[in-house]
Amino acid sequence: MTMKAQGMKQPRKLAVWTLAAAISAAAIVPGYASAATSAVTTTQASAEAMDAAVREAIQQLAAQGVMQGYENGTVRPNQPVTRAEAAKLLVLALGLKPVDGATASLGSEHSGKWYASYVNTAIANGLIDVKDGKFNPNQPVTENELAVMAAKALQRDTLSLTSWLSSVADGKANATRGETARLLVKAEQSVRAADARIVSVRALDGIALEVTMNQPMTLDDETIEKSAETFKFDGGVTIVNQPRLKTGSVNQYIVPVTKLEEGKSYTLTYKGSQTVSFTGSGELIRFNDTRQVANDTFEVEALLSDGVVDYGYVISAYAGGRGADAIVLEEGNKHNGQPLQIISSLRNRTAVLTPEGGAPITVGYVGYTQSTDGKQEPKFRLPAGTTLQPGVKYIVSADWFTVKQPSFVAQTIAPLTIASAQLTDAKTLTVTLSQDPGDEMFAFRSVTLEGSDGSKLAAQYRVQTRKGATGIFDVQNGGELKDGVTYTVKPAGEWAVTTSDVTLAAK
Repeated sequence: MTMKAQGMKQPRKLAVWTLAAAISAAAIVPGYASAATSAVTTTQASAEAMDAAVREAIQQLAAQGVMQGYENGTVRPNQPVTRAEAAKLLVLALGLKPVDGATASLGSEHSGKWYASYVNTAIANGLIDVKDGKFNPNQPVTENELAVMAAKALQRDTLSLTSWLSSVADGKANATRGETARLLVKAEQSVRAADARIVSVRALDGIALEVTMNQPMTLDDETIEKSAETFKFDGGVTIVNQPRLKTGSVNQYIVPVTKLEEGKSYTLTYKGSQTVSFTGSGELIRFNDTRQVANDTFEVEALLSDGVVDYGYVISAYAGGRGADAIVLEEGNKHNGQPLQIISSLRNRTAVLTPEGGAPITVGYVGYTQSTDGKQEPKFRLPAGTTLQPGVKYIVSADWFTVKQPSFVAQTIAPLTIASAQLTDAKTLTVTLSQDPGDEMFAFRSVTLEGSDGSKLAAQYRVQTRKGATGIFDVQNGGELKDGVTYTVKPAGEWAVTTSDVTLAAK
């Protein structure tokens, strides 16, 4: 299943217009007039041609002293923005401050220039990369470059910023003043705040909430450790994983929680002071099929074509790594006009696997497998030491999902084959299989390392590090590979085999 990102740009020509304001000494760049403190005036013709949202954005930024008109009062919304101008606009609009101890900065040839302090602030905040202090201040900024700079300033993904730009894009490669103004106003609303408050809460389904804030939370407040303290529910509900901002959204979070009851009233207390009520939903996640993938592991599958999407494809934190599969949802969590059910984090979720004629078995979700390789196929694993019995029919169920085709007949599946291993450093090695498994079959698997000196170590797969057939494994329990010792690598358990000795030598 492949998912395409949204954000097609629509050409739009904007009219030249004027700011009715007194000109003061302060200027954004040489040749620019000072901030406007009065209303924008336009001719009737330009008013009809000018995009209202862009006009309002420029007026707002002018009143703030962020963006100014030219000396003759014109705004020229189609004028390209230079790299120096972009740096200053972002620094002013987002209130960025110099960073103590910053090492990178402009070269001496830029000393005393109008833009130097702003660009140095942008560099210190990670918005701009410079090599040997070299910087071309008059080079136009492309729309993508502007989106990248703004995303870094907001600690967000580039796709979100690109989607915000697309609403006023004119189809040109370079970012214009009109586009930049619209983006900056949106960006100002998206600055993270420690005192962010909840605006509303609603149940997305039986295991997730959509929480709208007045501003995005700080990254620290979004962590699972902090959110477990600040999001407190009644009715036996707890938060399951950290809140995640939706891609393209300023302030809407997906918050995974334990099972909700249909129609039940709940109360969320945020940071011990704000209390918000909401009604629970009993809606089950809709999976389409289930299948065995290993002798102790099976998966369930959901399809985008059936109106179900994993949150990994729609959250800001993951957008950068999902490529063309990342989605910016429309209003009402729609995609191409179709409402989507969102599968939130499955951390600590369980399901029930019942063998025909046998007792139910509780199985646990295998972390980091719910959306990989453009697919939505979360995996569940039997308790350690138990396996699926070939020829037996198994039925999959849970109180939080439903499966259209809920059963499969177990087969004997050949284990993966470890072909080679290579030392990375004293605490890390890579393990390569004989062929690409095409999915996260390494997840939570381990290998043993038997040293020629009689020592024994264990190493576990580092989640989400697989590249094709190769994954990174970390030595456990503080152990280290010793110089001059040769280690034989073997799978821990029956998840894989070696057809011949796989060894590595610590140097």
